[in-house]
Amino acid sequence: MSTGHDSAVSVREIRVLRTVILLRHGQQDESTPDGSGGLTETGFRQAALAAERLTAEPIDRIVSSGLRRAEQTANAIARHHAFLEVETDADLCECVPSVPRGQEVFYPDGVETAHTASCREALDRAFSRYFEPGSKGTTLLVGHGNAFRYLVCRVLDSDPDNWARFDMHNCGISRVEVKTFLGVQVTGLNDTGHLPPELLTYG
Repeated sequence: MSTGHDSAVSVREIRVLRTVILLRHGQQDESTPDGSGGLTETGFRQAALAAERLTAEPIDRIVSSGLRRAEQTANAIARHHAFLEVETDADLCECVPSVPRGQEVFYPDGVETAHTASCREALDRAFSRYFEPGSKGTTLLVGHGNAFRYLVCRVLDSDPDNWARFDMHNCGISRVEVKTFLGVQVTGLNDTGHLPPELLTYG
């Protein structure tokens, strides 16, 4: 007799085809007025702990934004993964994808519509490259809070303005997996288990 579940997919049949790990950079030195500063001493400590946490990950590729704080964080990870060189992708650089209602206070000088539009275009290109089904393996992206929150919203098919409704710590780890049958799923968000409380920062 049929149970009504004969054609259901078994959990054992679900496989991970590819994994994208998102690692926000460590705390940045904000003394440079143009935002191009590298990591602080705290930032280097955060990056070292994140590198230890990710040592066992079967990372096939490390891609960083072109900003110094991200590159320094990516290099800390690469030291634990022999034969991997850090690639650079300008589309992962920090930007403002939109200014949702209530967030205007954070942008007292305003943000031009052209800037937010170009930001979304760049991040949408990155989404197509790294998150849509295609290649296999594990890619580590090292970048920035705004950019990664927007990309998570894209994965969830959520209103893009929702990027401002959650946050990511410095060196917080998020994970997206592409699976058979289930498609693209967020399987981890802002994991900071590798960081002690005194190293939980947002800058």
